[in-house]
Amino acid sequence: MKSDVGLSGILIGILYFVLGVVFFAATEELIRTFNYILVCICAIIGVIQLVQFFWGKKYQENNYTDLLLAVVFIWVSLILYVYYGFMINILPILFSLYLFVMACDMFVNFIKLKGSVAINRHKYLLLSIIALLIGLLLIFNPGSIIITYLKITGIYLILVSILYFMDFFKRVKK
Repeated sequence: MKSDVGLSGILIGILYFVLGVVFFAATEELIRTFNYILVCICAIIGVIQLVQFFWGKKYQENNYTDLLLAVVFIWVSLILYVYYGFMINILPILFSLYLFVMACDMFVNFIKLKGSVAINRHKYLLLSIIALLIGLLLIFNPGSIIITYLKITGIYLILVSILYFMDFFKRVKK
C-alpha cells in the first residue's frame, strides 16, 4: 500500500474484500463456477493498478509496482478466460506467485516506513511473512487441499483489504 492511497485504494480494498469472502466461502462447486468472477476481478484490479500507475505518475518516482501488478493481473485474467481447465490445476501456483508479490510489496512498505513514528509499520511485516508462508505452502502442496488454501488466502485478502480501508480512513480524517 502506498502513501497516496485514494479512491483507487478504497476500490482495491473493496475488491480484495470481495475476493477474500469468495475464497473463504469456497466449495467444490464454487471452484468449478467462479472462473468468470475471478476473470472479472483480476481484470478490474489490473485496470485500476494501470490507471493508478499513470495517474499517480509513479514512473517519475521509479515505482513500478503498480505497473507490474497491472500487467500480472491482466495477463492472469486473459489466461484464466482462455485456459480455464488447465488453469484450475495450476491455480494454487498462481495464487502463490500473487502472494509472493504481495509479500514483497508489504515488506517494501515496512522498510519505507522505517523513519515514520506515527504509523505502526509492523503490520506490514506480519502480513508479508504470512503471505510468504502461505505462498510457499501453495507451491509445495498445491493439489489435494486447495479448498483449505483458498480459505486461508481469503482470510489474508480480507486482512489486506482492512489495511486499505484503515489507511483510507486515516487519510480522510486528516
